[in-house]
Amino acid sequence: MPILSQKTIGSKQQIAVWQIEEDVEVLLNMLGISEADRQILDGFKLDTRKKEWLASRILLQHLLGHYPQLAYSANGKPYLQNQSQYVSISHTKGYAAVSVSDKPTALDIELCSDRVLKVANRFVHPNEEAFVEPHLRKEYLTLLWCAKETLYKYFDEFGVIFKEQFLVSPIEIAECGNLNCQFLSGDRLERLELTYEVNANFTLVYC
Repeated sequence: MPILSQKTIGSKQQIAVWQIEEDVEVLLNMLGISEADRQILDGFKLDTRKKEWLASRILLQHLLGHYPQLAYSANGKPYLQNQSQYVSISHTKGYAAVSVSDKPTALDIELCSDRVLKVANRFVHPNEEAFVEPHLRKEYLTLLWCAKETLYKYFDEFGVIFKEQFLVSPIEIAECGNLNCQFLSGDRLERLELTYEVNANFTLVYC
């Protein structure tokens, strides 16, 4: 199995990343997919999307020890049917990542690309822009985007404005570290600490 990394956090959370190198048929043979999920898979037009979908479920099956029966909230958040464990799923070009925990969890994986430079004004708060180092701008923006995607998955509220409601405290980017974050929703202020990893292949953020 091409599991690129797997870690246990505390005693109740596991995170794993898969580097997707197989074709669809090879991944299908690894999973033993249910008939209901086969219909969902067949609805995807692109092989890339099929491989991401399959790889994430293979990872869940590996961590859980059984086939993952998933359902989705109205906001698109995945959850395990008839189980108390929480899951989160993310994928980017060539990689899939999952988190399984006994508490609410979320993660996001992203490639570092020029795309974030073009849309920075949509998700970066001026206070965050102030600590972005110009010579590492792409890396900082990828990390901020990854963090805010993780916050969005964790809090699971529709219609959140990333630039205004998700705020990340100043950091100096490194290979790994923590992010102190805030979620502003009306009169409510919630804080959450995230963990991040940055390498040559991808950026990963999780809680």
